[in-house]
Amino acid sequence: MPSPDATLWTDFLAGDERAYERLFLTFYDELYGYGMRLSNDGELVKDSIQNLFQRLWQRRTKLHAVEAVRPYLFKSLRHEVAKAIKAQQRRSWLQSSYSEEFEVQYSPEDFIIAQQLTAEQHTRLLAALAQLSNRQREAIYLKFFDGFTYERIAEIMALNQQSIRNLIYQGTQSLRRSLTPVLLLVLLNGGKWVCQ
Repeated sequence: MPSPDATLWTDFLAGDERAYERLFLTFYDELYGYGMRLSNDGELVKDSIQNLFQRLWQRRTKLHAVEAVRPYLFKSLRHEVAKAIKAQQRRSWLQSSYSEEFEVQYSPEDFIIAQQLTAEQHTRLLAALAQLSNRQREAIYLKFFDGFTYERIAEIMALNQQSIRNLIYQGTQSLRRSLTPVLLLVLLNGGKWVCQ
C-alpha cells in the first residue's frame, strides 16, 4: 500500500493543484531547515525551494512515481541550492572553484529542543561538531536529526552507502572522544533528551 506522501505525489503528477499545494506546505519547513544547513542565506534557500517546486510543476508530466517523496525532495533541493550558489558565485565574479561539499550550519535550536543545556555543555557540543568535516556534519544531521536511512542519505549526498556509513562512524567516534556520554546521547537522539 503506497504511503500518504506517495499518493499525494501521484495526485500531483496527475495535475492535481491541491496535491501540489499540499506537497509544498507539508515539506516546506523541513526543506527550509535542511537548506539553511547547506547555505546560511535564507533568501537563497527560499528562492531555491520556490524554484524546485516551480520546476516540479512544469515537469510533472515527465516525472515518475516515487515511493519516498521526502528524500527525493531533499536531494532535489540540494541540487537547487548548489545551482543557486554556483550562479551567485558567477554573478559576484568570484574566482574560487565550486564544490558540492556544503558547510552544514547548526543553530542552538537544533540541539536544544525542550531542554536546557548549561552554557558550558552547549559550548562543548558546538565545539565538538565544529571539529567534524562538512560531510560528516551533513551525514550526521540527516541520520540523527531527520531520521533518514543510510540508503536515503547516500542518494541525497550522491555518495555510496559505505561512504555514508564511514562518514557517520568516523563522525560519531570523534564526537565520542569529545563529548560526555550524556551530551553524545542528546546529540545522537536528534537534540532531544531521551527521558522527557
